[in-house]
Amino acid sequence: MVEATHISLGTTEIKDPLVGALRNLRKLNVETQDEILLNSTGPVTDLSMKSLLPCLGSIRILLIEPEPNDDGPETSALDGDVRITNPPPLHLLVQELRNCKWITVEEHRPKNLSDSFRIAGDLEINPTFKEPLPIVPGGFTGIIGYDLSRWTVPISLPNNPPAGTILGILWRADAWMIHERESGMLSIAAIDGHHWCTEPPEICHMESIEPMRIPGVVPDSESDSEHARKVSKIRQSITSGNLYQVNYGRRWKGEMLGNPWESFLRLTDSNPAPFSSWMMVGDLGWSVASSSPERLIELESGIVRTRPIKGTRKRGRDEETDATLRYQLASSEKEVAEHLMLVDLERHDLSRVCQPGSVRWSGWRIEALANVQHLVSGVEGRISESVSAGHAISAMFPGGSITGCPKTVTMAAINELEGAPRGAWTGSMGHVHSGAGIADWNILIRTLEAFSGPNNWHGTVQAGGGIVIDSSPPEEVEEARWKAAALTEAAWGFRTGFSIEELPERKVEILPVPRVDGPIGKVFAETPQVVTSSGSIFRDPEDAPKGATLLVDNLDSFTENIAQEIAILGSDVAIMEGRPEVHEDPSQKLDRWLEQMSPSRIIIGPGPARPEASPITMEIARRGVSGRLNDDSMAIPLLGLCLGHQAIGRAVGWDLIESPLGAVHGKPSIMINDGSGLYSNLDDEIVMMRYNSLVLSPKEGGDLIPNSWDSTGSLLMGFRHSKLPVHGIQFHPESVGSPLGREILKSFLQIPKKKIEPNLQTESLEP
Repeated sequence: MVEATHISLGTTEIKDPLVGALRNLRKLNVETQDEILLNSTGPVTDLSMKSLLPCLGSIRILLIEPEPNDDGPETSALDGDVRITNPPPLHLLVQELRNCKWITVEEHRPKNLSDSFRIAGDLEINPTFKEPLPIVPGGFTGIIGYDLSRWTVPISLPNNPPAGTILGILWRADAWMIHERESGMLSIAAIDGHHWCTEPPEICHMESIEPMRIPGVVPDSESDSEHARKVSKIRQSITSGNLYQVNYGRRWKGEMLGNPWESFLRLTDSNPAPFSSWMMVGDLGWSVASSSPERLIELESGIVRTRPIKGTRKRGRDEETDATLRYQLASSEKEVAEHLMLVDLERHDLSRVCQPGSVRWSGWRIEALANVQHLVSGVEGRISESVSAGHAISAMFPGGSITGCPKTVTMAAINELEGAPRGAWTGSMGHVHSGAGIADWNILIRTLEAFSGPNNWHGTVQAGGGIVIDSSPPEEVEEARWKAAALTEAAWGFRTGFSIEELPERKVEILPVPRVDGPIGKVFAETPQVVTSSGSIFRDPEDAPKGATLLVDNLDSFTENIAQEIAILGSDVAIMEGRPEVHEDPSQKLDRWLEQMSPSRIIIGPGPARPEASPITMEIARRGVSGRLNDDSMAIPLLGLCLGHQAIGRAVGWDLIESPLGAVHGKPSIMINDGSGLYSNLDDEIVMMRYNSLVLSPKEGGDLIPNSWDSTGSLLMGFRHSKLPVHGIQFHPESVGSPLGREILKSFLQIPKKKIEPNLQTESLEP
């Protein structure tokens, strides 16, 4: 049995001791030129308690871009077309360090990123230890570049890295040097007998590095007008109902006069952040320097956490201006919409790997960095017993804050707009030990990626923001330049057009979100809830028990939240694909589902584009309104949620149009209702979260009876069927922006199957 050792090295008052320790290791030039440093900087907070320096001298795993499949037909996600398909298996090499060289000893072809982490897990050392360790040695640390996202979200993209490109690297860390920042304590956690136990890295003061005074190179980038044009293009796609939010990244690149290590040191001084990180791969000439403020995932003691960032203002020149900008941030419908949309998305992603009923929004705050201040939330849940740490990382990757919503469609739109793979930017760096059940990974924003050339390093920086319907093209251009300023200055001495006066630097601090009035002020984080019993969630009709709620997933990023709410209310849930990779006759598919599951009720879930994009959705809607959605002559209750609501309306011939009042996405909104149907136990005015660009235009007469509208009374937000248990809602009851949403779902779950009357007459259907 292998044991782990924890050795105290005493305390230090050196500001960033592991930076000096890494420099001393580099001077010795022993073992390998590969380097990782997870270096928390700035104020000591709950996010930045320790910094970590691993020893990388045992095993290395390379994740490599494979040869491409045959190209399929060209599609445009901005026009609502996405091709769902699995990429070819990754090329994975396992290497051992022998005589200071990496030698390949195994080759694998994992089908997805989760399988890659499983292979790494098989190579872990699982030591025993007598006392709690700050980190368990024998796990892996490294980088997973953004372009590995095709192996977590299976879509076809036109702009991929060339075959043979290294997409990610994992190193086994048999020893760690730890700096506990609050106490100043230094220690070594290592496999017993590791040479760091007797010869730990020496620490030293690092002399501060001078900022670049004269820019020798102005990095290449697209023009502000081209950037603004792309923002407008995204807004038009949102108006058409094809997506809700896209995180577009603008690129700056060019030859560097210095090296990326110097840039990392400048960032450590000028832009401290809790998830700062450094990587160097010596034999590949690849380096990453990041001052990231954002966590993708943390797993500890069975709790999975993520901390999404969305919503930005620059810092003010003085306290009063700074506070005014914070209030503007908290009261901005556009910024809060971006943020709450992301909270909903992250709840969805976490729900895929957590126990039903355990996922919650734990709170939000403002985290003010040197140049900008952000809205930041916490989302957490208890991991399911069958889920590994690697699978949890894969479920969260890539982070929703740097893709958009719905994730699948926006990833395709990003690739289309940016026209190139992203590389390291918006990927993740961190560590994982599957055997110990621990992981902590950042999101690589505020990041410089560099490759060595014959004479100089060549760097790339990307920055951007979430584009929503209310985005202003000039403001989005300016925000991207704010975010890039510290990086471009560290790499090239170029501040993306801003002076210190225009973009002030202030101390880093954590502050509460100011309280505001209106619907936004009614939104609160969730308190922990005790779920004494809940239903289970299934994703295969053969596994689902009879009588479960059948939930149709239409490529939305909120489906898992709906399933969680239904499970909390006591019903089993079977999630079925509404837009699968392999198509089949929708009538035959629905017949098979009904026979296998005999569902007690059906929910047609939300999604991008128009409902006709999902043939099975339209088949369910047509049968529902005609009395042909039944089980032994009993009509199955049907709820259409957003896209599903639109599908039911289309099934009776109603028009689906662009909202005359404009698209609304991620905004808690006032709804009015007549007290009938799902609203029988609610006030006539409630707040619900809206995500819609399109609305139904009802026709006079017929069996669908409108019973809910927006605050103007002009836009249809809900209906009920006069003869059948069929309902539609144009809002999201599962969202954090719907305080009474669970009451809507509870009312639907209480509706029993209804005997279909002989000779039932329903209105004529759209052909």
